[in-house]
Amino acid sequence: MSSIKKLVFVTVISVFFFLLGNRVFFIAGPQAIAHQPAQPMTIDVTREPLRNLQPLFPKIPLKLQPPITGGQDLDDAFMRRWLSDRSPEIFLTFDDGPSPQATSVILDLLKQHDIKATFFVLGRNALRFPEIVRRLVAEGHELALHAQTHTDLLTLTQDQKEAEIARSLSLLHWYFPDLRIRWFRPPYGNYDQEVVDIAHHYGMCVAMFNEISTDSSSSAAEIAQVVLTGQGKIIVFHDGQWPRPSPLTEAESRLIEGLANSVGQVKAQGARFMTLSGQFDRFCP
Repeated sequence: MSSIKKLVFVTVISVFFFLLGNRVFFIAGPQAIAHQPAQPMTIDVTREPLRNLQPLFPKIPLKLQPPITGGQDLDDAFMRRWLSDRSPEIFLTFDDGPSPQATSVILDLLKQHDIKATFFVLGRNALRFPEIVRRLVAEGHELALHAQTHTDLLTLTQDQKEAEIARSLSLLHWYFPDLRIRWFRPPYGNYDQEVVDIAHHYGMCVAMFNEISTDSSSSAAEIAQVVLTGQGKIIVFHDGQWPRPSPLTEAESRLIEGLANSVGQVKAQGARFMTLSGQFDRFCP
């Protein structure tokens, strides 16, 4: 074989084996990758802000709780029948939170005195400050619902009312899938039979109140007096309508001062601080 033919032969053989090797690589490469164990995609809810997942929520409601049948709402008639100033129980309830400042300080105060309360949170605020919601549940307080925003439900259509209730309930169950959310309190205390029916459909009873502190304008002394005379009362305070990561406002500071000057004293006098479910769960099974 001439030298030219030998060179051509060697060149052809080299190219052949080069192409063959690359074919084996491209065939085997993806198959080998495909047979590697799949890495599960997980979302650590302690780290991943749920606001990034907000587009999921319009696809909800999910019926995570069975409907209420034969339950009793905590309305005016109920409270007249079951509560009086001779009752030893005081029910501290907080609406509109959580707030990054006020709620945290209130939780510190309640923990100091070993007192449990019920927090009616707004879905939009729970979405912004989930770590505070986790804390109040971890410390034994009751988590309850105050709708998604603070809209007057009586101004909404039936579908809009359901969205306000169902979306916020689904958000709380995103954090706590096994936690029973038993009570719903409508913003401004305004509701009609449609709201009651929707709440019952999603496994909640309406929980109203027989004492409300106007803590946006009340002095610390007036707030303390509400607690000191609070036996037999479901008391409403507010731990932040539109929370903001800033120092406490004057109203929030007066609220905390009033609570600090009263809860320990009234507890020492024999009052029992209870969550709503701690006393009334049998009425909303």
